Amino acid sequence: MTLAGVSKPTVHADAFSASVTAEGTATVVELCGDADQFTLPALVDVLIRVIADSDGTVIVDLSRIEFIDTSTVRALARASQFLDDRGRELTLRSPSKVALRVLMPFGLSRLIESDQTGNEAHPDRRSLQSKSTIRARRASDGILR
Repeated sequence: MTLAGVSKPTVHADAFSASVTAEGTATVVELCGDADQFTLPALVDVLIRVIADSDGTVIVDLSRIEFIDTSTVRALARASQFLDDRGRELTLRSPSKVALRVLMPFGLSRLIESDQTGNEAHPDRRSLQSKSTIRARRASDGILR
């Protein structure tokens, strides 16, 4: 079975949902609500199905994420590495401010897709990255309290 044969599957786990749509040769997984250790099985299930059923890029839309924890970040990082090892790509689309703040310290901002002009798709990414860099420098200098 392929994603073309499935019409917009949606997985719900209380305050979390993940829906899948096709966008050209890419597959978009839109996450909504709270992505945490309790909703992780639903997210992993969707990612496994999408990776297995499609051959193109996997785009994870984080624009409607209200909370994200490190278990979700680890799952996204592992999915990205799995796809990279197979010559495929995982990109993150329009992360909410909450999602962006969690992704930055883990180095996953590199996965955020750019707009068609090559600019960063998220305007706050640069300012948050600068703040994270400053905090990291202060922490390494023993200045951060």
